[in-house]
Amino acid sequence: MTVPKGVLLFCAILLAAGCSSVSVSHDFDSQTDFSNLRTYRWLAAPESTSDNVQKELQTNSLIESRVKSAVNRQLAAKGIRETTQDPDFLIAFHTGVQDKTDIQSWGYGYGYWGMRGGGVSTIHYQEGTLILDFIDPKSKNLIWRGVGKKVVSQRTTPEKSEKEINQAVEKILKKYPPSS
Repeated sequence: MTVPKGVLLFCAILLAAGCSSVSVSHDFDSQTDFSNLRTYRWLAAPESTSDNVQKELQTNSLIESRVKSAVNRQLAAKGIRETTQDPDFLIAFHTGVQDKTDIQSWGYGYGYWGMRGGGVSTIHYQEGTLILDFIDPKSKNLIWRGVGKKVVSQRTTPEKSEKEINQAVEKILKKYPPSS
């Protein structure tokens, strides 16, 4: 018995989505001397906003706590500590989930009996985003941004959520501070 190409493609996409890793990107102000930034303070999330990303954060204090703990651990390992007095930089973060669709088509093939038709697979999934912003406390300008994106599942456990957040934060902060 042969398995249709469409079923194989569908299974491959689901497998890849389930095992996907965090994709990260960074941007920073090249005029900032990051070697002098040794202390930070968290910025409080705004009380109300029309931004759906911020609403997602406000409704889940568990995610907020996990993100802050993971960032605190990663920065502490780099010798950067949290303070309430005169920080060198401020940290804000944003989370969100966006519905995505992946459409895959496979072409036509030729077999023993002639031409066979192709097909299309449509996969719907959700992509989670975590953004870490480092801000100059005096000018209020953004000096560094790290973004992590990953396919997420609504069916997760607290342990898996914490593990995935820790992995995302570790990967986002891996190259912080940026080399000059």
